[in-house]
Amino acid sequence: MGASVIVYWPGITEDQIESQPGFYNDCKAWGDWMAEREELPEVLEAVQRLGSEAILTYTTDGVDDEEVDWVSPAQLRDAARRLREAVRTGRPETKIILESYERNANGVDPLADEFMRDLEDIEALAIWAQQEGAGRMTLEVNW
Repeated sequence: MGASVIVYWPGITEDQIESQPGFYNDCKAWGDWMAEREELPEVLEAVQRLGSEAILTYTTDGVDDEEVDWVSPAQLRDAARRLREAVRTGRPETKIILESYERNANGVDPLADEFMRDLEDIEALAIWAQQEGAGRMTLEVNW
């Protein structure tokens, strides 16, 4: 089953949903990682130690807007940049993150390259959301 990951904020229009940038690698691996990491406290802790906790924001069917940990587009952009840099430089905290992502990775490119490409795509989504006037945002995953 495929996953779809899009940017979401209260008041987003259908036109904005349809016109936002997508994932280069498709978004299945990232979407599956979003779901699985919630059951892996050591992954969540590693992301937080790297100062990239904004990357953990999400919503899905059945989650009310009041339950979402909203972030600003700048927070999401910066979190993606920090995490990408941590992977690029081989920070020890990224080992557990990459291991958890690998379970659903596409396997076409080297694992770290695929993960960093997804982070670049999230950065692009955050920049796009800011240009669209979003004051707060999240990533929505659905299957």
